[in-house]
Amino acid sequence: MASQPEPSGRSRLATTLIGVVAGFTLVALVVVVAVTALGDSGGSGHAAPHTSTSSRASRAASASTIPVPAVPPAELARLPRSTTEGSVPGAPVDLHGRSHGVVVNLASATTGFAEPGAKPVTVVPASQLGNPTWLPVLEHRANWLRVRLPAKPNGATAWIADTGQRTATTAWAVRIDLSKGSMTITQGARTVGTWPVGRGRDATPTPQGETFLLSGFVDPAQDFSPVIYALGAHSGTLDSYGGGPGTVAVHGWPTVAGRTGKVSHGCVRVPDAALHTFGTLPAGTPVSITA
Repeated sequence: MASQPEPSGRSRLATTLIGVVAGFTLVALVVVVAVTALGDSGGSGHAAPHTSTSSRASRAASASTIPVPAVPPAELARLPRSTTEGSVPGAPVDLHGRSHGVVVNLASATTGFAEPGAKPVTVVPASQLGNPTWLPVLEHRANWLRVRLPAKPNGATAWIADTGQRTATTAWAVRIDLSKGSMTITQGARTVGTWPVGRGRDATPTPQGETFLLSGFVDPAQDFSPVIYALGAHSGTLDSYGGGPGTVAVHGWPTVAGRTGKVSHGCVRVPDAALHTFGTLPAGTPVSITA
C-alpha cells in the first residue's frame, strides 16, 4: 500500500477548489470543475440531479407553528459551526434516520436547535467546502425541519426553522456494504452500478450508519486521487488524516490492490468507473454504510 495519507477534506483547498455544486459534473481530473445548477442538466447528458424544488412556506403557514426563539448575536457567535471541521456536542445523534432523498438548501447561515423551539446548539454555514450547503431532511414538524449535520459526532442532527427554505428531492442513493466490500449506486428503482471498493482497516474502520454526500473537490496534489468526494461522516478512531479533520471520503486509487479489502484509514476507495458515476450525484445524496 502506498504511504500517502487519506485526504483531509480541506487540504490545499484554497488553491484547488473551483465551484463544485450539486451535480458535480467533472470536466477533467485537474483543477477545472463544471458547475451544474439544480434543476438543470448542465448539458452533460445527466438528468436533473434534484427532481423537484419547492418552498415549504405555505405548508408551514397552514400548520400549527412552534415559535422560533430569538437568539442574541452574542450567543450565536459562541455556538459551534456545523462543518466538516466542526463538532456539535449538544446535537442529538441519529445514525439510522433516512431522508428518502429530501434535501434542503441553506441560503444563509442558519441556527440549529436540539428540538423545535428549544435551545440552539449550532450555526450551519451557507457553504460547505466552498460549495452551497445542501442537507438531508429527516423529519418535518409544523414549521421545522430536522436535518443531518456534516459535523462531529457522526449522526449529528438539528432542527432548523422552516421559513421558506428551498427544498428538493433526489432519486439518487448510495449503499456501501462493508462486509461485501461493495458500493451500489441507484437512481430510483434502477441500479446504476455496483463496484468492489476498499474500506477501512480493522484499526481504522469506515464508520457505519446513514450519512450523505457533503461536497466534492479536486486536489491535483493528491496523486492517488485528485477527485475527492467528502461525506458527512468522520473516523471514529482518528482525529485527523494528514492534519485534516478526519473526514471520510470516497475517492479513487491507482492500483487494484490499494482499493481491495481493508486498506484505508476509513475512506472508501473506488475504481474509476464508480468515481465517474459518483460525479453525477448532487449534494445531499443519502449514503448508507452497513456492516
